[in-house]
Amino acid sequence: MKAIILERLHADHHRYAALLCILDRQLHVAACDEVPDYRLLARLCHYLTHQPEEWHHPVEDALFARLAGCHDESAELLAVLSEEHRRITRDGNELEVTFRRQADEMPEDELDPGRLNLARAFSELYHHHLYTEDHHVYPLIERCLSVDALEALTPPLSLGSPAEGGPGFQRLYRQIADQRTGLRLGHDELADFCPLCDARPAPSQLH
Repeated sequence: MKAIILERLHADHHRYAALLCILDRQLHVAACDEVPDYRLLARLCHYLTHQPEEWHHPVEDALFARLAGCHDESAELLAVLSEEHRRITRDGNELEVTFRRQADEMPEDELDPGRLNLARAFSELYHHHLYTEDHHVYPLIERCLSVDALEALTPPLSLGSPAEGGPGFQRLYRQIADQRTGLRLGHDELADFCPLCDARPAPSQLH
């Protein structure tokens, strides 16, 4: 039996990974010397930066503190992950500002290579961070802390906030689903499916 709090964390990770995939596809569009959807990029960076700070990262920080108290060997890794939380927030905020400015002032211009590199580094760090937590830290938490101990953390770590982060996620989801944005790869190519809404290209669009 998995604690509800860990199920919620895993569900968040699945959603973040889907949004990162769409962000990566937009960055590939930019790398193809085409113009990405800057407003979508700004909204992706906003969600991936701000939603985790509402519930996900505070919960992880509390769990990391409990894990460090019963598993000394994990202390260094947990310190790295906590620092990565701060880097994700810092770089995501910077990218959101950049993409919003681009959408407002230069929506038809290609993305500056330096900004493209920063966005790629942000995505790479985020992917690595999720992988480390999913494959190393969460299993450690399950081994070191009982389900009862984890459930006892739930009142101070309320599950009452929406898992998706409120109506902002629904607007982002609808933008991606309605416009089938998650399929776009650049050079008029389409992916096989959208990782967020599972949209598929029409047979006539397949090459």
